Amino acid sequence: MGDQDARLPLLFDDLDIGIILYDPSTGNVLDVNERVERLSGYSADKFRTMEVGDYTTSSTNVSQEEVTRRIQAAVGGESQLVKWQIQRSNGEFRWISVNFTATTIGGTKRVVAEINDITEYKTREHLLQLLTRVVRHNLRNEMSILIGYAERLKNAIENDHLEEEIETILDVATEVGNLSDSINEIEQITNPDVTQRSPTNLYDVIQNRIEMLQSKHPKCDLSIKDSTDVWVTADKGLNYAIDHAIRNAVEHNNHDTPTVTVSIDEDTENEMGMIRVIDNGPSIPDMEIDALDEGTETSSTYHGSGVGLWVMKWCVDSLGGTLSFEENSPRGNIVCLSLPKTDPSINDRSG
Repeated sequence: MGDQDARLPLLFDDLDIGIILYDPSTGNVLDVNERVERLSGYSADKFRTMEVGDYTTSSTNVSQEEVTRRIQAAVGGESQLVKWQIQRSNGEFRWISVNFTATTIGGTKRVVAEINDITEYKTREHLLQLLTRVVRHNLRNEMSILIGYAERLKNAIENDHLEEEIETILDVATEVGNLSDSINEIEQITNPDVTQRSPTNLYDVIQNRIEMLQSKHPKCDLSIKDSTDVWVTADKGLNYAIDHAIRNAVEHNNHDTPTVTVSIDEDTENEMGMIRVIDNGPSIPDMEIDALDEGTETSSTYHGSGVGLWVMKWCVDSLGGTLSFEENSPRGNIVCLSLPKTDPSINDRSG
């Protein structure tokens, strides 16, 4: 049976899991079932012409050579299970698990890969990690401060520090409330039934968020510059990320008139749309940025207010993008949100 005639039996199209049929001698894709077409957004004919790198995110260390090696190992009887992140035809990122197994079809040895979409599992896993950090560090520390000031308040009833003590308690209580709001936002974007992604013009989103935030911060100089029409696939998580980026730039700014400028640009080499939120305030502490690294364990003395940064990172990650930070000159920060570009005319084949 030649490669051009190698096809999956029609019954595989009825499965809820994706199936890819490989030629074990070359590692070439011979056929895919309908579930793989829906998951990837590519037709079976297109998929047969692609290599792994054509639909794998740059941050995932899975190459064509790696897949070929695993195919050969499966032929030798070794169990092969790998997880990686793919990029759909519309630019959206999804997590998959792939289990390679040797089989025989029509008397010829083949290897099949069972594909499961584990995106929801990965997002819930990351959410649990985030909630653990918040409860163990931010929320616990904020409440400790609140209790401490309440104790001091009892001893300050008859002195002149009463107003200052009460103001501090109110500030901390507000911060705890903001933590709850942030967690709610993350829960919203991790629930696939709540939000729907669609082609989105970054300029329209930025203009809308600036108008809304300007009304809440009338003393701040908010503006858009160097902007063009750039389309990405997004949901309401993008609004949350932009709001936190701008609010952080305003609320942590010690100028009488905070200046925050938002620019939109394109990284044509990597096909990314880029939002830069530029401020003239104090630098974001390194420990706030370092805490975003999942491999970094925050200490018991960590008192960061970086939950807003976590929301930004999680929202951007969920859209297949990246969050980065630079220093502004001569003072301030540049927060960059990069998201995969999309063509607004693409017909999304998700399912």
